[in-house]
Amino acid sequence: MARKPRKVGADADHWAAGMPIDLKPFMNVIIVLIPMLLMSAEFARTAILELKLPEGRGSSTEVKQTVAPTEDKSNKMLLTLIVTDSVVTIGAKGGFLPSIYYREFHHYISRVNRKDTIVRFDPQHPEPPLDPATGKRMTINERYDIWLYAVDQATGKVKNCLYNKYGQMVTDIMGNGLTAVKGGDTAFVMSNPRKMVIVSDPAEYVLKQQSAYDELQNRLMKIKERFIDVDDKDDIIIAAENGVFYDKIIQLMDVAKSSNYPNIMIAKLRA
Repeated sequence: MARKPRKVGADADHWAAGMPIDLKPFMNVIIVLIPMLLMSAEFARTAILELKLPEGRGSSTEVKQTVAPTEDKSNKMLLTLIVTDSVVTIGAKGGFLPSIYYREFHHYISRVNRKDTIVRFDPQHPEPPLDPATGKRMTINERYDIWLYAVDQATGKVKNCLYNKYGQMVTDIMGNGLTAVKGGDTAFVMSNPRKMVIVSDPAEYVLKQQSAYDELQNRLMKIKERFIDVDDKDDIIIAAENGVFYDKIIQLMDVAKSSNYPNIMIAKLRA
């Protein structure tokens, strides 16, 4: 028996006449999804502080320190990430780690033709680059990402490091980035937690420019493993000087969160 054709035109006139659409099934799905999404979401607690460095520090060669600072006897580490336009430094109550010097690149995507433009950022000339398609200045909204590459302070050259096929940095047992491996070597992949691997095929590892974000996460994870018993083991302060892009701070917050520091406080450095 032939199927009777559907009267599309008549149905359209029927809906146009004001017949309401039944949204109950859709709303039921949304009501079920919202609690599931909230239960699976992860949140980082964020606070904002303002820090002012003391004028007369004991390391100063011009100002003599006459009063001894009050000793902090609490079981807190006070982990702090100090960010400038060229350096990231990890500090705590016990001192500072060697700074991570970096070179900054900005990745733009043109609104006109979706072409990529990658430029090295110059703090002296912070304006966006020109769009090759139009010759006009690109906007901040076209900036897609900020890349930071670790730099050797002595030579000024970007450091290289091995990465596996999943884009994870490869280190030795001490957490130092490796530049070469051979079959049978023991290496460590910078996942969370850190994973030991036995190199079977060296060709699976590619030498790339070392991301300063990866090196920062590498150090933060080592600190987390070593100081697991401090009272503020989940806390970190990100203190940035004026002029540091908010996008960069957001990416550093992501690094801190990936290193198991969920309680993040934002501070502004004042001279």
